[in-house]
Amino acid sequence: MKMKLRKITFILVTTIILMIILCGKVGIWANEKTLQGERIYQIMTDRFYDGDITNNATGEAQRYQEITAEDMRYLKGGDWQGIIDKLPYIKGMGYSAIWISPVMDPQLWSVPDAQGVQGPTAYHGYHIYDSYRASRYFGAEDPELSKIKLKELVDACHNLGIKVIFDIVPNHIGDYLKGVGQNARYSNATEYKPGTQLQPTAPFNNVNWYHNLGPIDWTQEHPHNEWSTQMLETHDLGELDDIDFDVPEAKQAILNANKYWFEYTGADAARVDAAKCMKPSDIHDLQEYLGVPSFGENFDMHVDFVSNWVGENGETGMLDFPLFQAIVDSFGHGQSFSDTIKSVLDKDYLYGNNANEMVVFLDNHDRNRFLTEASGSIPKLQNALTFLFTVRGVPVVFQGTEQNRGNMYDDLMYGLADTWNRWSMVTRDENGNVITDYFDNTTDTYRLISKLNNLKETYEALRYGTQREMWSSSDVYVFSRRIDSGVNTGAEMICAFNNSNEKRNVFVPIRSESSIQSGTVLENVLDSTDRITVSNNKKICIELKSNSNKIYKVSENQTKTTVPVTFYIKNAITSLGQNIYISGSSSALGNWNVNQAAGPGYCPTYPMWSVTVNHPVNSTIEFKAIKINGGSVEWEGVGNRSYFVAEESAALSFEWSREGEKRLIPVKFIVNNAQTTWGENIYISGNIDELGVWNIERAVGPALCPGYPTWELFIDVPRGEMIEWKAVKKGTNSIWQSGANNNYTVPNEGEGNTNTNWE
Repeated sequence: MKMKLRKITFILVTTIILMIILCGKVGIWANEKTLQGERIYQIMTDRFYDGDITNNATGEAQRYQEITAEDMRYLKGGDWQGIIDKLPYIKGMGYSAIWISPVMDPQLWSVPDAQGVQGPTAYHGYHIYDSYRASRYFGAEDPELSKIKLKELVDACHNLGIKVIFDIVPNHIGDYLKGVGQNARYSNATEYKPGTQLQPTAPFNNVNWYHNLGPIDWTQEHPHNEWSTQMLETHDLGELDDIDFDVPEAKQAILNANKYWFEYTGADAARVDAAKCMKPSDIHDLQEYLGVPSFGENFDMHVDFVSNWVGENGETGMLDFPLFQAIVDSFGHGQSFSDTIKSVLDKDYLYGNNANEMVVFLDNHDRNRFLTEASGSIPKLQNALTFLFTVRGVPVVFQGTEQNRGNMYDDLMYGLADTWNRWSMVTRDENGNVITDYFDNTTDTYRLISKLNNLKETYEALRYGTQREMWSSSDVYVFSRRIDSGVNTGAEMICAFNNSNEKRNVFVPIRSESSIQSGTVLENVLDSTDRITVSNNKKICIELKSNSNKIYKVSENQTKTTVPVTFYIKNAITSLGQNIYISGSSSALGNWNVNQAAGPGYCPTYPMWSVTVNHPVNSTIEFKAIKINGGSVEWEGVGNRSYFVAEESAALSFEWSREGEKRLIPVKFIVNNAQTTWGENIYISGNIDELGVWNIERAVGPALCPGYPTWELFIDVPRGEMIEWKAVKKGTNSIWQSGANNNYTVPNEGEGNTNTNWE
């Protein structure tokens, strides 16, 4: 019996040791095919840092200066040793992973054309020459030493808790073949630049392994259909020889070559170049064979198209080009959030359970630097970065973003951006002398990224939480990230963004799925002095400066310092350009300084306006409503109004330039069994101003639907009054609830509750 126990113990220990060894071999992701929770720094190896001058190219292939567009196409000297040397710089920003350029040995020069002209092709690494040799320009001239250096980089990263993502190129090799179909052949040129390779190394020098159908015709890409998708899969991307994955030997050779580097180095994940030009099933097979998570490049702005490559029949995630374009358009160009961010995130259901696996970015080596898109505005850049680190998905930031530098010469490129955005982190003159070192760890954006990485690491909801929209307008977007299951169920972050050049003030309903209750104190994780309280009707007042953001959590300290106070201004007729504000005797109301007044007001049912402000508790205020249009100010024609702010949220209503205020009470209107069709929502209408005075265009809503077909909506109504109301379905048409009006007497304190059954 003792012998059996010893044998079992030995087997268990051996198994555990083997598991540890194997997990270390495939990387510190421990073979779990997920990207969630990671924060990635993208490195273009040649443009990062020259840590070893002995591996630099010789002759005209190496060009240090960065002055002309042509200069940007040559090798600059960055290498794997340079990344090792700068790991403290990367770690200082708090990234959990790096994504580096392709590691296989590249084609140095293009094959001579009919006129004998050749161009440089090596610096980015996407033109492959030898799939089983580590790049001589990033590692060493000696193949064995080069391979060892790559492994050293991966190990050095792992020792710091940083994962390594290899950029892989399974779609194509370099550009060697000339001619199409039966005329496809390798060059027999006899005159060419030193270092020229006329064909790739074995086994990829087999002409029959390629489609040989000529280049992609991009003018025929849209609309996406079966023919255009097949054209992308079977034609050359930028003349690069396109592997035919329907040839079993070719497919297996690609799988084997890529797996070799992951097995040898223990790298943790793959970014798949040109995934758009491959079948999702082939990319799925590749990911399964590599045994690591992968995310692909599908340079397309249509979610319904990109989503075909994500999930069980594709790969873990994709570079989120649709959201990238929405971020540039909204945060960079000031376009409406509702037309950009909202329209993309509304389609997240197409990604199934993989929305949090999508890799989100502001720019990269193929796109203009975001700062140039944003006309050099650092506040816009920093606002967009904060969105990047809080929205669902995995953030990746391109090297140098932290240095507050856009494209060289601030030149906005059109089409594929591959010159001015790819500047080196250390710029040099033609002799290699250093001009500027961009490894400054004191810039405000470097410090911000460090803070954002820490937030992502600290708050589980920002890594794994379900994303839900809370508010969308032209210039304000608010969403929550909530953990819906597991140990930390209910953990939630609320993220708000303003992309305008003016301050904004919004009163946002808490989602029905949320665990956050009325009276809960929230705290801005970027400014602990910014504390707000959830109102009795489960809303929060968020005040945003221009091009800014706030990220709230439930505070550990539930002492109320402020409560939301809502002012409803009735019959406030405005002219074009005018908005309603509240000015008053407290700092929250601007201390009578009209330039600091609370607002602008929100006007869903003109001419009634509302302004909500977070006001310090236990204080008496005097106030007035004002109309502002630019520098023109119009005050109410009454004396100062007065109100005592207690420790509960409050709502007041009054008519413009008429004495007297009414206290309002939040009432929850519940409509049961309200079956709706696609596009329909439930609204509330009634006999008082706050319910639109039976005007269906002024009905209040839409209601929330926490448990279909039951709908709920909090509305502030005058206390003590008897009201009449009905529910309305609004969609393509409007349908009133049948039967007699619902009657309800509003309480004098607390909150009310009235319900009806749709008939």
